[in-house]
Amino acid sequence: MAAFLGPFLLLLAVFQYWPVAQMVRDSLYDFELLNPGLRKFVWLENYLYVFTDPDRQQAFLVTFGFAAGVVATVIPTAFLLAAYLNGRLPARAVVRTIVFLPVVTSAVVIATMWTFLLEPNNGLVNSALSAIGLPRLAFLTSKAQALPSIILMMLWQQTGFATVLFLSGLQSIPAEVEEAASIDGANTAQRLWHVTLPLLARTTVFVVVMMTVFSLQAFAPPLIMTGGGPEGTTNFLAFDIYTLAFNLQQPGLASAVSVVFMLVVLAISLLQMRLLRARWNY
Repeated sequence: MAAFLGPFLLLLAVFQYWPVAQMVRDSLYDFELLNPGLRKFVWLENYLYVFTDPDRQQAFLVTFGFAAGVVATVIPTAFLLAAYLNGRLPARAVVRTIVFLPVVTSAVVIATMWTFLLEPNNGLVNSALSAIGLPRLAFLTSKAQALPSIILMMLWQQTGFATVLFLSGLQSIPAEVEEAASIDGANTAQRLWHVTLPLLARTTVFVVVMMTVFSLQAFAPPLIMTGGGPEGTTNFLAFDIYTLAFNLQQPGLASAVSVVFMLVVLAISLLQMRLLRARWNY
């Protein structure tokens, strides 16, 4: 057993636990990447700054708001699409491939493509709006529209992944259960609410946790599409950590933000699994 687990545990320790330990250590120091030897031990000052600085607080709020928006839109959309694909649809394999295609496309490519689509002057969306007599919209330069625009992009990108997961869950539900409910007089809506959704509880937990983690890790959209603006309304934490470490040369503070972010994400994931824990087995 040790011979099989040893290499894996060694790689896990070297490439995961050791970097985390280094990050926790660096969060207690003030230094620059260009002069790492001139580091100053500041104890918990970086953490105090994380919890008191308005820009860091805004980054946390924006990130969690973005994650909530992605989960709230992707989950119902993916479930309805999976229920549709689970029926007797011609060319289901082709449709499934089309739906899943954005998932396997590079995040940089998708962010660049949507930047061109939502460009305020010559973007395809605004050109279409102008063609039908509607005013142009400042999708990525408006404080009110920038975050919803990125949520829309994530909805387009991640719906395919969630749909495939829901579809696999739907196809694993025994047909006898659906037939028994139908014989007992349950209509389509009743079967969906009282049979399908409870039996999909484990799949739903997995999809919710995965979508939350994916959205919390979003980095390419603010880097390519908005630069964290306007006025920090799309300054996601992953981008904020990158900016602090490499642009502002504050890796100690970036490490402190990373530690807090990691603990919060872990707590959210555990809370989701606790709240959505399945009570049904089949």
